[in-house]
Amino acid sequence: MKTFPTSAVWCLGILFISVSLITTGSSEVQVVGPADPVDALAGDDIILPCSLKPKASAETMIVRWTRLNLTTENVHLYRDGRDSNEDQSPSYRGRTSMFNEELKNGNVSLKLTRVTLSDAGSYMCFIPTLTSQVKETTVQLLVGAVSQPVTSIIGTKGGGVVLKCESGGWFPEPEMEWLDSSGTILPADGPPERHRDPEGLYTVRRHVTVNQTDTNRFTCRVNQTEINHLKETEIHVPDDVFPKSHVGLIVGLLAAAVVVLTASAGGVYWWRKHMKEKEQRQRLEERRDALFVTRHKDHLIHMVSKGKSIASELHQKDLIPDEMNSQISAARTSQDQMRLLFLALEEAEDTTRVKSAFYRILLDLEPDVVKDLEEQRQRLEELRDALFVTRHKDHLIHMVSKGKSIASELHQKDLIPDEMNSQISAARTSQDQMRLLFLALEEAEDTTRVKSAFYRILLDLEPDVVKDLEEQRQRLEELQKKIIKDLEERVKDYKLEQEKRRDAQFVTRHKDHLIQNVSKGKSIASELHQKDLIPDEMNSQISAARTSQDQMRLLFKALEEAENTTRVKSTFYRILLDLEPDVVKDLKKEQRQRWEEREKKRREELEEQSDAQFVNKHKDHLIQMVSKGESIASELHQKDLIPDEMNSQISAAGTSQDQMRLLFKALEEAEDTTRVKSTFYKILLDLEPDVVKDLNVNKMKAPKKLRKENEKLRKENEKLRKENEKLRKENDELKEKLRKAEETNQSLSTSPGGQQKTQTPSQKSEGIEGMEMESLPGRKSGPGPGRKSAPEMESLPGRKSAPEMESLPGRKSAPEMESLPGRKSAPEMKPLLAAGPQKEDLYDLERGGRDTTEFNYRETIPSGRKSGPEKEMEMKPLLGPGPQKDDLDELEREEELLQNLTMCYRVTIERL
Repeated sequence: MKTFPTSAVWCLGILFISVSLITTGSSEVQVVGPADPVDALAGDDIILPCSLKPKASAETMIVRWTRLNLTTENVHLYRDGRDSNEDQSPSYRGRTSMFNEELKNGNVSLKLTRVTLSDAGSYMCFIPTLTSQVKETTVQLLVGAVSQPVTSIIGTKGGGVVLKCESGGWFPEPEMEWLDSSGTILPADGPPERHRDPEGLYTVRRHVTVNQTDTNRFTCRVNQTEINHLKETEIHVPDDVFPKSHVGLIVGLLAAAVVVLTASAGGVYWWRKHMKEKEQRQRLEERRDALFVTRHKDHLIHMVSKGKSIASELHQKDLIPDEMNSQISAARTSQDQMRLLFLALEEAEDTTRVKSAFYRILLDLEPDVVKDLEEQRQRLEELRDALFVTRHKDHLIHMVSKGKSIASELHQKDLIPDEMNSQISAARTSQDQMRLLFLALEEAEDTTRVKSAFYRILLDLEPDVVKDLEEQRQRLEELQKKIIKDLEERVKDYKLEQEKRRDAQFVTRHKDHLIQNVSKGKSIASELHQKDLIPDEMNSQISAARTSQDQMRLLFKALEEAENTTRVKSTFYRILLDLEPDVVKDLKKEQRQRWEEREKKRREELEEQSDAQFVNKHKDHLIQMVSKGESIASELHQKDLIPDEMNSQISAAGTSQDQMRLLFKALEEAEDTTRVKSTFYKILLDLEPDVVKDLNVNKMKAPKKLRKENEKLRKENEKLRKENEKLRKENDELKEKLRKAEETNQSLSTSPGGQQKTQTPSQKSEGIEGMEMESLPGRKSGPGPGRKSAPEMESLPGRKSAPEMESLPGRKSAPEMESLPGRKSAPEMKPLLAAGPQKEDLYDLERGGRDTTEFNYRETIPSGRKSGPEKEMEMKPLLGPGPQKDDLDELEREEELLQNLTMCYRVTIERL
């Protein structure tokens, strides 16, 4: 079946939205509908246009689409910023949508997918929230169906061949006729056979007897004028199918008969054809008039003032009943008269004929109304043409080659000035001509009219360009529809998979409950087995099980052993929902109750945390402001939230501040401090509500104060950042000195030949044991092998003695180092160093930037390490002239202070 081109539907939607640019009248927002009915074929996706004029946002409005039938059907409802289709008619469920992104522009059009024949009729777009009188508009939808005719050869009859043409699936009822190769209509063998199936579709069949011709080609044509669709099928009859003709007498008789019959039949045929054509023309005129009335229904209701006179003439022609004529005559306003008159037109048996008669009477009584509407239609056509030109500007500049000719015709119509026409004629390339021509179109006073004239000239001079652009747009629309369909299928599959997962999770979560409560396990297993989801053996075991519990245990075992356990469990859930719905209902009810209990508990916990945060935040204020600390403590004690001893201390406190301090101490020492603080807050809210109220008021005023503090902290942070940068540079210098000291230490461990020795950890340990540490118990008194004594190391070139090292700039003496904050004295260091190097000492050396060079102090410094001055004197040659630990500790403390201040600043920013 050939699909109805959706380009017309989209064009209608675009033209309708453009109505707001040209319509005249009140500045109140009104609902505007399309000028023409919307045509569609069954299965198409269509748009029912509707918008606001002047343009206004409909995001917060109520938009209701209904179908005007014998009973009003709810098609689509938009309110509260979303689609609300709970009461939607079942026949439209899942097929309607609105363009939510266009609501802000006043576009409230409705998209209807997969149109059926039953969808044909009148639809009303109604916005009750508007204050204007025009809150609704009607859109007429015409739906048709077509199919390709099928031709066949039935047999022979006399000297000719009988052909049959059959075509089904049509709506409305079509006309069928046979034609020869020259296009002449052939007389058929009787009237066409018509049949209507239960779905309302027509099947038409017709026979014709044809004689042999030069081409033996005949065409069956099926035509439906109401939806303007035509289908043709050609058939070729071979020569050998025609019966052999008798010569002689038969030929002569036939020739005479043909001459006689041709004259009479020709006259009858042409008379019948003339009457048929006249009838068709009359029907087309009636349909055109009816379309005009339907298209302009809303305008006619508000513009026609002689509705009573029109109804009277229609009543005289027996086109509307007496009762309706009386109601129209009794209506007070012209608008009410016209509404009743249109209701009578819609309820008429032959509505097309009645609407046509209404149009002709209106043309006679109020011609100005018809003229204004015709001018409006013409303006809409100009808007459509101008929109095409604007949309395809870039393509037209590069594809049109006759820009000079188009400009010349526009100039002859006085639509572009002489100067611009001369410039276009002087341009060398077609692209330059078109650029200048588009410049002239944009600069015109009535740019819409000029662009429409340009489009019509282009359609006459270069129709292929317009055709290519239309085909390109149509391909893009088809691609878009394909992508949307693919996405919809993917979303559908994803939702189905998610639903299966939810079903499987439900079964897994309630396994034990289902085993105990499901009594039809055998029936469920049988259905799963029929669907090949559980094996034969397992089904037999389940059937042989005695109790329902055993059946369910075996069934769950089969579910777990299945290849696709999610799919099998989901099917199990569906079968269970069908066989034992009460079990599932009870479980869901229980699950809902548990969820509500968890939510209630969670809300209570959040409330307790909020109360506790309030108490923590305003601790200092509460201590100063609360005067009934004793009463609060008494209530907390009655609830066993603070101990007897603390309650007694609070009661014995002299001032309210002391009572509150003790009470806050009790809150902090409680096991569940959050719960106790929340109870404290509730008691405080009951006894001293003004305190809580004042603190909440101050909380509202706090942001201004916090902004000032934030600005102050920001400046301090900038100052600290600069100081931090300075400290980093000093730290880098100290690290460089430390590196040089390490190089000096490495030079001390070289051999007499000047080569660096590679030592293992055990060798390094032996080297350290060779130091002068006579006072340590259990140690060797002399230097180790290959190790120099302290005096020899002092005499090394470039090695400073202890007094020289003390005199280095920035070098603190032993007493000064002992007096530094956080620095332990020699006696205090003894218990730390008694059993060799401590982990904390080495960690401090690493923090201060001290890297071990040649020796592994953690492994090699023996137990019984010297302390006090002896340790200090022996370590000096090793440390060299580099930065000392205390200097680096002080630098570390300064950096830590800077980090704390920065963190404080960030916390303040987050609070703001």
